[in-house]
Amino acid sequence: MKKLLTVIGTVLLIAISGTAFGEVVIREVALEWEDISNLDGKELYGKLCVSCHGVGGYGNGPAAPLLEKPVPNLTALYIRNGGEFSHSAVERMIYGQSRQPTHGSIDMPAWGLQIMEVKSAGSARLREAYARDRIHTLVDYIETIQANNR
Repeated sequence: MKKLLTVIGTVLLIAISGTAFGEVVIREVALEWEDISNLDGKELYGKLCVSCHGVGGYGNGPAAPLLEKPVPNLTALYIRNGGEFSHSAVERMIYGQSRQPTHGSIDMPAWGLQIMEVKSAGSARLREAYARDRIHTLVDYIETIQANNR
């Protein structure tokens, strides 16, 4: 049975590296809030999304074959939504507030809650604002990779 690493309490990223024989090695790497506090959207995408969604966002990342469900093509969100990119819907999905059948399992972490968890300083309200800001920045980048979006 294929499955992605379960994320509980701490954010675990999948670090992908090649071996001398061309095999992909997947290992857990703890995410610290300082790691993402000053990153732009493309850099956040590289930290949080690339292992499953792939560099180009097509759903072909190195960890995608390990999942039971196909990984969505993020470049087609605009097309699938009738020619509109719903920034708020994508933010809710990434944050973990809106789970659709393709993300109904632990296959995709609820990044908002995970980002709040790793930023231990400040009140819950400040940590939530921080998580929402980071996710907003990430979604701004995802909007730029949409196919036929203008």
